[in-house]
Amino acid sequence: MSEASVTLPQVLLLSRVAAVGSTSPSDIAVEAQASAPAASQMIERLVKQGLLRRIEDRRDRRRKVISLSSAARALLGRLEAARASDYAMGLAPLGAEMKSAMAALLRQAADELEGARAHRPLRPRRQPREASR
Repeated sequence: MSEASVTLPQVLLLSRVAAVGSTSPSDIAVEAQASAPAASQMIERLVKQGLLRRIEDRRDRRRKVISLSSAARALLGRLEAARASDYAMGLAPLGAEMKSAMAALLRQAADELEGARAHRPLRPRRQPREASR
């Protein structure tokens, strides 16, 4: 399996699962703002690639639990390292004072975004369509 065979939406799904530890297919669909069939298909492809594990819930055998495989953890680690390297190379020409100011501003923005995310529903409610006349 190579990084090139994993799409950006799949990497985002793997990152979401990594953030929560384990989850259900329906929770993945809600978080990804995808239909249940679309999320199920993506999960199935990632299971076949050895990146996700799907097991029965011990408490409710009808429910499936989705978690990362060790291969997915390794993949996400390599992608994170590559991204960090790219950022470091791109920011290398900046002086220490500018890097420090940027880091502080990004931390502040991330904290604000995380706070806003905690207070909003995972999926925005759709506005009802007006009847056409």
